[in-house]
Amino acid sequence: MPHAGFETGGTRVLQGLGPQLTATPDILLHSIDPVHEAAYLVRLTRHHYLEASFLDDRVLGDDTPGLWARLDEIAEHAAALPERCDFIFHVGHVGSTLLSRLLGAAPGVHALREPTALPLLAQIHAQLPRPESLWSPQRFEEVLSLCLKLWSRTYGPGQAPLIKATSWASELAPALLARPAKPRALMMTAAPESWLASALASQHALGDIRSSATVAMARLHRRLGVEPWRLHSMSLGERAALVWTTEMLAMDAAARANTGQTLWIDFDLFLAGPAEGLATALTHLGQPADPTVVQAIVASPLMSRYAKNPGQSFTPATRRHLQATSRANNAEEIARGLAWLEAAASRFPTVARLLEPAYASSSMSQ
Repeated sequence: MPHAGFETGGTRVLQGLGPQLTATPDILLHSIDPVHEAAYLVRLTRHHYLEASFLDDRVLGDDTPGLWARLDEIAEHAAALPERCDFIFHVGHVGSTLLSRLLGAAPGVHALREPTALPLLAQIHAQLPRPESLWSPQRFEEVLSLCLKLWSRTYGPGQAPLIKATSWASELAPALLARPAKPRALMMTAAPESWLASALASQHALGDIRSSATVAMARLHRRLGVEPWRLHSMSLGERAALVWTTEMLAMDAAARANTGQTLWIDFDLFLAGPAEGLATALTHLGQPADPTVVQAIVASPLMSRYAKNPGQSFTPATRRHLQATSRANNAEEIARGLAWLEAAASRFPTVARLLEPAYASSSMSQ
């Protein structure tokens, strides 16, 4: 739970914070409480944004005081703000945090990594058609707009905000890209075999697969309109393939419905030529891609540290070694996952489309 930092007086305190809400990103809309129609606001600095791997509860601490305030009250102060966010969507464990850090090192990009409220908004959006939905579509739109407006503030007039979403928030990607501001998005992925080798090598990734497979299957069945699989009968490799497929279908739907706004980036291809990949990403986002700046960024320590924990060394060679070890140790589960994916592709054209070579091109945009 967020701690009560620079007062919990809500209304009285927010009156004094109103001008700061519109001036800079120093007050982050961290999380929302849909039951009580409230949001938790946290005071950050530019340093916090640059250093934080995630803008979730891990960013909270003694140096990040906060308060709860009513959503409608915050909206009154933020009404005149523009909405202009771009996004990074991804299948998980494909270098999205690294890319966010690299892009955030460019002068024109203000990077936000996984604000807590975004995946909750994705959950609420999925429930809107249901009679038990807590919010109406109109109320959802009001709160989504408020969040995006506050996340659109930057530290300079020439900067553009870039939100790296939590992987399963990709379910909201079609709705986000359809907004009037016409956001641009980077869609990060990896080929199935490469992704399975990486996922099965990492205890963190395995934990994500185990915890998300149930929801991923429900999302996949809902998107396909049938329920052909039973999670209890699937192996770990098959569940991993299911997670990859679910996130890819969400991104694919967003790209096809919003042509010209997305750029697919294969992480392995990106690592083979990071300067070219970074320049392509910057260009897609409408940012200058000065070769000197790009080379300085990819030559910085960012490329040799673990993006989620910069205190830990991690290089492309480290990734290749882990994948090679995983291919030896997890060959059976990788094969099961690929077989499950091939069977799904043979039955569903939307899944088969994900295996087309175009998705392995870091220069492909839709």
